[in-house]
Amino acid sequence: MEFVVVAAIIAVSFGAAATWLLATRLPERWLDKSASEGRYAGLGLENERAAKADPRREQARIDTRRVRRSRARARLQGAARVMRALRAATARHDHDRTARP
Repeated sequence: MEFVVVAAIIAVSFGAAATWLLATRLPERWLDKSASEGRYAGLGLENERAAKADPRREQARIDTRRVRRSRARARLQGAARVMRALRAATARHDHDRTARP
């Protein structure tokens, strides 16, 4: 068991040392190049630029939300009408059976 703990500590220390060496020993121009030309460099900025560049897309998202919301309200209102009609029909029948004091 002690061997596993020692091996884990050594592995973590090698990882930390490698990270430190990469950060301190690589030339600055290599770091700049990798930051600007990396696989995931600037992906978040492209999404922001796309949203700002095309306001029609943003409007389409808003319109889609409005359509969904209005459809849901229409379904609920239809169900509410049915419930009111059923309640009124059962209330008439219950009223006839009610005993007066």
